[in-house]
Amino acid sequence: MKKISLLFLSCFLAVAGFSQVTLGLRLSPALSLNRVKDLNSADGVEFSNNSSGVRFAFGPTVDFHFGENYAFSTGAWYLSSRAGLSQSVPGLTYKEIVSLQSVQIPVTFKAYTNEIATNMKLYFQLGGLATFNFYEKFKESTPSNSSYDDKYNVFDVSLYVGAGVSYKIGESNALFGGFYYSRGLMNMLDGSTIPGTSDRYKKAAKYNNDLVGLEVGITF
Repeated sequence: MKKISLLFLSCFLAVAGFSQVTLGLRLSPALSLNRVKDLNSADGVEFSNNSSGVRFAFGPTVDFHFGENYAFSTGAWYLSSRAGLSQSVPGLTYKEIVSLQSVQIPVTFKAYTNEIATNMKLYFQLGGLATFNFYEKFKESTPSNSSYDDKYNVFDVSLYVGAGVSYKIGESNALFGGFYYSRGLMNMLDGSTIPGTSDRYKKAAKYNNDLVGLEVGITF
């Protein structure tokens, strides 16, 4: 593990040394969507989605440019996402909303077009998004519940696709704005036990979190 970490650090420093580095700040309002699939119809509990909600992400970006129109793009974004889950048994449906506090690390490739107008370019972004959930906060439930046990994994991986416009406002500064779609690839439910049963969440249902959002920011 130590050798791998040193190799990664060496590659990172080498990339930084042979590229132009651009820092930035990004703000993103996003619609947090939940995809829920019931995996075990024989357990007597039916799992489904409990609506969606608007959330915000913000944080720094780092772009390593290779030539004028290509860059490796990363950063560290704070996100408060919405986890909505519905559990139904005969005669009763329990719905809950949980806020997942996370840090997102994008690992993406960004390509720019030539200028479409003075100082203005289009950009397209594609890659992966690693999400680290560091806090799980219970928000509300129907019917109300006085106790809550954590049930979501601390790590998720998503496919990230985005596009937008970059407008240069100085020698090294630019404004950008666009839209993106992040599709969760991992089952976010962990191996904790479903209350009142001996079954595990990750065996009973599959939960994925998606984001559809806008992004605005500045690079310098």
